Amino acid sequence: MPNRILWIDVFRGISILAMIIFHFAFDLMFFGFTKPNLIYQPDWQLFQRTIASSFLFLAGLSLFITHQAQINWKSFFRRYGATTAFAILISILTYFLFEAEMIRFGILHVISASGLIGLFLLRLNSLSLVLLAVSIFSINLLISKPVEDHNIWHWIIYTPKTPSSLDYRPIIPWIVPFILGMASFQLFKKWGLLEYNYNISFRELSLLSWLGRNSLIIYLLHQPILFAGFLLF
Repeated sequence: MPNRILWIDVFRGISILAMIIFHFAFDLMFFGFTKPNLIYQPDWQLFQRTIASSFLFLAGLSLFITHQAQINWKSFFRRYGATTAFAILISILTYFLFEAEMIRFGILHVISASGLIGLFLLRLNSLSLVLLAVSIFSINLLISKPVEDHNIWHWIIYTPKTPSSLDYRPIIPWIVPFILGMASFQLFKKWGLLEYNYNISFRELSLLSWLGRNSLIIYLLHQPILFAGFLLF
C-alpha cells in the first residue's frame, strides 16, 4: 500500500481498539451495569489520557511526515477539514443528547487546532519542539487560573468555571503530545522507521492496520453502534 507506514497504522489501530474498550466501559456505567463512577477511577482516567495522548502523538508525527518538506495544502484541508467538520457535528449531537455535558472541545477539536498550529512549527528542529512542549506543559502546571474565568478561555486551558463535559481536551496541555510527535520525526527517521512499506505477515497486524487506516470513521460510528446494542439488549 503506497504512501503509508505500517507501524503507524498498527499503533493507531491499537489506540482505536483501546478507545472502544474505554467507551464500552462508559456505556456499561451509563446503562447501570457497573458502579456509577467506574470510568472516573484513577486507573480508568489514566487509561483514557493515555489513549488521547497516543492519538495526538501519532497525529503530530503524521503531520510532520506529510508536510515537513513542503506543505501539501490539498492533503491538509482534506484531512483536517474532515476532522473539524466531524468535531462540530459531535458537539451538536452531544448537545441534544447530553445537554450540559456536551462535548465542547474534545479530542477531534484539539487534533484540528493542533494541526493548524503545527503548520507554523514545521521549521523548528526536534530540540526546539521538545523545549516548546516542556514549556507548555510547565505553563499548565504553574498557572492554576487564567487571567479571568470566561468562556473564551475554555478551549485554551482549563478554568475553575469550565463546564463538565464528556470529553474535554483544551489546547493546553493537550497540544504537548502532538508537538512531541512532531519532534520524534528525526529520531524515527534516524532509526529507519519512516520508510513507506506495507508488508503484513500476521493477520492480527492486518486487522490493526485496517483499524488505523479507518480510525476517523470508526471513531464516529463505534459509539452509536455500542449504544444501539445496549438499547436492544
